Amino acid sequence: MSIYAYQLLKGIGLSEQRVIRVLPSIKVQSLNADQILCRKGSQPEAWTHIVADLVSAGIPDNNGVITPINIFGPGTWFGEIAILNRQALMLECICLTPVRILTMPLAQAVDAFEGEAEFSRYIARLVAWRTQQHAEMLTLMRLSSPQLRVVMGLALFAEALHNSNSHLPTNGLDDSLEIPLKQSLLAALCGVSRGVFSECVQQLSAAGWVRLNYATLALSSIVVWRRFSNQYRQSRINAVKPSMQEILSLMAEAAGREPDSSLRTQ
Repeated sequence: MSIYAYQLLKGIGLSEQRVIRVLPSIKVQSLNADQILCRKGSQPEAWTHIVADLVSAGIPDNNGVITPINIFGPGTWFGEIAILNRQALMLECICLTPVRILTMPLAQAVDAFEGEAEFSRYIARLVAWRTQQHAEMLTLMRLSSPQLRVVMGLALFAEALHNSNSHLPTNGLDDSLEIPLKQSLLAALCGVSRGVFSECVQQLSAAGWVRLNYATLALSSIVVWRRFSNQYRQSRINAVKPSMQEILSLMAEAAGREPDSSLRTQ
């Protein structure tokens, strides 16, 4: 794990001298599903990297149930806002699955941010990318049709997992992406009811963009999902509420093929 940590720290812009100084303070932990990593309103003690599996950041209600706002996958650092402003966390982070993490003491990360130009640029790009993603999700929640919330929510989720630690476009994507989360949780992430989510993914499945399992799903043709989300960002569709049939037509266009005229919105 020390070699992994060394390469990881070098990859985020830390100098050789800084890496050697930081390495002894790096910790590796294995956590259980549903274990709280950091609570809303708390001051984080470390900047965290996910070695394996999934973590959710969300807002807890009065009963302690967390509504997910974002999901972080393997290869992802999170908690970077605390490096910038040293303020209490706005979201609560919880393990969605058994998780393995690596942590750097926050004081070390803050010191590196103030003294390492490459690391500072890395943090700036990460914050900018995450801010864009959060803004897109909030816009979807407020303005879009439920169907577009589901499709773009899945597209943004796939983008987040594939970009992972680099927060830059990834080449050579796999053809499909298994999402090891229950559909009820994905529905909450997309801001729709379980029934609406199920109806949408059934139509996506019929069109060949989703493969349904018992309680989970997989996205097919990830390149097309990425191309669709990019076209959405550049399109005037942002100002309207497209039907599921219109969305399926746009996905077919993103794949460079004619839409299937037999597909009809239920």
